[in-house]
Amino acid sequence: MEKALILAGIVGPFYLVYGLSLLLYVKQWEKVVAEFMKNHFIWLPFAVFGLVLGLIMVNVYNVWAWDLYVVITLTGWVLIVKSVFYFLAPENWIKSAMECKCIKSDAYFYFWGALMTVLGVLLSYNAYLA
Repeated sequence: MEKALILAGIVGPFYLVYGLSLLLYVKQWEKVVAEFMKNHFIWLPFAVFGLVLGLIMVNVYNVWAWDLYVVITLTGWVLIVKSVFYFLAPENWIKSAMECKCIKSDAYFYFWGALMTVLGVLLSYNAYLA
């Protein structure tokens, strides 16, 4: 449980700040995504960082228990899968994934912003205040 609290103290504030940013600056995030869609190679440093961070998270805390901290395990595995997909998928698959119309809608950013904010509050609360 101690490892979960340490990771919650890192992931929680990140999710909180990231989620609030998505909620408050939807139009700016749409511009960022549009630029990333023009040249998918811009994602390479994020894929490297995501793979390393995901592997660290999964190696430190890989517990599949039905509680709040499963978010940490899921975050680690999602980072790994997304990064592996980016490194190994053919270019046309990556471009197709990035052209999903849902990514271009305000609702997409509001949904993920709200989810990240709630998860960030819950993880931060449990890491620092509970």
